[in-house]
Amino acid sequence: MVQYITGRRSFLKAGAATGTIGLTGLAGCSSITGGGTTELGLAYTVPVENLGSLFAIPEIQDELSNLGSAYELSVTRNESTPDSLNAMAAGEVDMALLTTVSYASAVRQEAVPGNISMISTDFWDAHPEWYGFKIYAHPDTDISEISDLEGKNVGVNAQGTGTHAVLRKGARQAGFEYGSDAQIVELPFPTFVSAMNDGRIDAGIFPALFAVAARSEGFNEVYSSQDLWDEAYPFAYTVASNNSLDQKGDAIGAFGEDLDELVTYCYDNRDRVVSLAAEYFELPEAVVDGFFLTNQDYYRQDITIDYERLQFAIDELVNLGFVEESFDVQQYATNEYVPSN
Repeated sequence: MVQYITGRRSFLKAGAATGTIGLTGLAGCSSITGGGTTELGLAYTVPVENLGSLFAIPEIQDELSNLGSAYELSVTRNESTPDSLNAMAAGEVDMALLTTVSYASAVRQEAVPGNISMISTDFWDAHPEWYGFKIYAHPDTDISEISDLEGKNVGVNAQGTGTHAVLRKGARQAGFEYGSDAQIVELPFPTFVSAMNDGRIDAGIFPALFAVAARSEGFNEVYSSQDLWDEAYPFAYTVASNNSLDQKGDAIGAFGEDLDELVTYCYDNRDRVVSLAAEYFELPEAVVDGFFLTNQDYYRQDITIDYERLQFAIDELVNLGFVEESFDVQQYATNEYVPSN
């Protein structure tokens, strides 16, 4: 039997408004408890944008074939992917949503005992028909192309991240470096619009969720990932600790089947999912509706791992100086736990 823990919707407020459309409530947790069924833990960072976060919504849980019978699930939001890795290392969660740099760094540093394996793709960046990370500038600035960012203050959520890699790639393509020729300013994504309006930063890199506010403010699009890469590459993933895969492999395989069902359900029932997600995560429905599962969202229909493009992404991080040495991704990634398409 599926039971819900009291107080499942415990939210943190995101702080400052983000312009015409505000974003709050970017946190929460949900768990399913019971007896006799394998318990799994999943950690995510960004609600809705991390598709796995939707496992926290009870109405969506009810649509999945295996949840509550083949496995039980606890879903938790962390403030950063390093927090999720720390939780995996401590044995508090079995799976986490990571991005390129956090995944590669964790593998290289063996941050989790027994190391980790990627088990599915969450979304891609730089797809020609879908959203790629975009750099927006305030309309009062003279910034219209990458080279104009030289000498400016540019916002990113944190250095040493996948979004930071997009900034560095653009700067190097334009012939300058952050730190010497321009400055990186670390701020939470929800504060970017207000920071640009206040003049604290001149431009910033916007994930899909937060780009809704940038567009509503009429900010200038300076460039996107598609301007840097000729082909799409996988950017975010679900990973599991190898110890959990050894001990709970059947349950994680059942989770992978449900994840595949979740993708199909979301596209087939978009309006309902948008409303449920906005209510559960306490986001304005206009924000969720303004990107999720539209062409303003990332490519995310195929959750299987493309080893060739994943290897490209890791090698690119080495070239950009985010990872010291490359590795064979097929030793740390597997399609065994999700249905093949």
